[in-house]
Amino acid sequence: MTSARMNGLCMAGAGLLWCVVASAPARAQGQPRDDVVARATRDEMARTMTELRIEKADRPYFVAYTVTEHEASSASASYGSLVGSHQGRGRTLSVEVRVGDYAFDNTNFFSMSALTAAGMRTFIGMTELPLDDDYLEIRRQIWLATDASYKAAVEGVAGKRAALLNHSRADSLPDFWKEEVTHTTDELRPAAFDLAAGEALVRDLSKAGVSPSVYSSSVSLSAGNTRTYYVNSEGTTFVRSRPMVRLAATASTQAADGMPLSNAFRISARSVDALPSREQLAERVRGLYATLDTIRNAAVMDRYNGPVLFEGRAAAELFSEQFAPALAATRKAVSNNPAMEQMAAMFGPSAQRSGASLAEKLGARVLPSFLSVVDDPTIAEHGPFALFGGYTVDDQGVRSHPTRVIESGILKTFLAGRTPVAGVARSTGNYRGGSVSPSNMIVEAANGESDAALRERLLALAKARGLPFAIVIRALGERGGGDDAASMVQEMISAASGRGAAKGRNVLGVYKLYADGHEECVRGAQLVGMGVDSFKDIVAASASTAVVHGSSATGFSALILSAEGGAAISSFVVPSLLFEDLTITKRPDELPKPPISAPPAAPR
Repeated sequence: MTSARMNGLCMAGAGLLWCVVASAPARAQGQPRDDVVARATRDEMARTMTELRIEKADRPYFVAYTVTEHEASSASASYGSLVGSHQGRGRTLSVEVRVGDYAFDNTNFFSMSALTAAGMRTFIGMTELPLDDDYLEIRRQIWLATDASYKAAVEGVAGKRAALLNHSRADSLPDFWKEEVTHTTDELRPAAFDLAAGEALVRDLSKAGVSPSVYSSSVSLSAGNTRTYYVNSEGTTFVRSRPMVRLAATASTQAADGMPLSNAFRISARSVDALPSREQLAERVRGLYATLDTIRNAAVMDRYNGPVLFEGRAAAELFSEQFAPALAATRKAVSNNPAMEQMAAMFGPSAQRSGASLAEKLGARVLPSFLSVVDDPTIAEHGPFALFGGYTVDDQGVRSHPTRVIESGILKTFLAGRTPVAGVARSTGNYRGGSVSPSNMIVEAANGESDAALRERLLALAKARGLPFAIVIRALGERGGGDDAASMVQEMISAASGRGAAKGRNVLGVYKLYADGHEECVRGAQLVGMGVDSFKDIVAASASTAVVHGSSATGFSALILSAEGGAAISSFVVPSLLFEDLTITKRPDELPKPPISAPPAAPR
């Protein structure tokens, strides 16, 4: 077992990507609000607003400091052997400096200087603070970070003004919304974690039901708490702490023809005690391996055009990946270079990994009339489901409230932060983890049908098309490219260039459903041509719902926050969805060769 200081870094090992969960030292949970960090940020804020100025340059009109304290424990195992065990602490500072005024400032501007080493450091905006409560050293680090951010802001506003001399602005909106001053304390009970017990659990789970046909597998458990202190120059402050426990299991193999296959599940909770029992978890792991073994021996998917039913979790995964990102307000960045405009589309704070866009659809129908969508950060559960996207104020200190984004199929508004967007009156309180994103997003189906009735409708649609079977999808599986930085970059480039939909999305749990009710599993399926417009063609939804939880960071924010451990969590509650017409093809990948020899057998 090793123990190392970790700063929210994601680590890859034994076929499993696990992240050290950002968390706060237990000491911090019981501290009064007026602790050393709070005092240091307030005092340096006061000095910044009175003394920070470059002669003949704009003064800061808005400054915000966010300090995040994190401490975590994590263990992972493969085939009964421990492969990783870590504990770590960290404290980071994020600085935001705006110069100019609310109508026009340095933000929403993308230039070549952003690609320099200094520019990247400023753009990322993360500074490591000392772990000791050394008031003077904390202030010194805040001072240095503020100085760098201010210089970058002055350069940025000058570049933005110069860029707009050559072409008119795309809109007349101000650059920043004013919001009410808030003072909030929002702290949940910290999660306790016994590292030795966690190691024993992942050891036991990782060897439950292992099959020789599974080439690699892993189980990991991570736990911790995040404590965030925020203050801005308008006077808004908040203290927030959140516990999070995650258990993840993955398995991968190859079919006889070499096709790579993988399966995974992830469970989130606010405490270790809230996880399913050990036996229930072991059953989930055994089911993971069994499903992968079934898919491994299945026939290869042929081309299919027709009705498709996304059941349960698959529907929630589909909605969260393909549609929900388009509900976040986006605003085109100003740039002094055409090439940089394309870079801004790929890596700017409003970039969406899915490439989805509803920018011109406000007031238009984007879903069938029987579906509505509400984003509600004020709740912690929905029916039997625990939700993890809730908060009292967002990361800009704006009070949370429910937002009905889509009403009876009509797009009523977008989710927004404090950056004004056409058609949205003000912030909806959805700025989280470095970008605008959902909190707890619930898809409501009027007159939802039973699961059995939905399958009957699916078969009826297939029969009307003269098809011998219909398609049911029960799990999308892992993204084809994974969640590493290189894969995220490739996804964003494909999305920004319009190639994302054409490339398609690999799908794991695909079944042919025949009229007599029997099913056949198929492998190597890829969903192609899927976009936000496809969701208008949903013909029915179930009364039952499923929930998925995931990081809400998108675009460049996803790259940065995956390394910092600070990505916010969104929860999606979605019914099963029946699409009238979709296209599924065989994956076009070149298949690697399977292993030459069989895996080693267990000793007798």
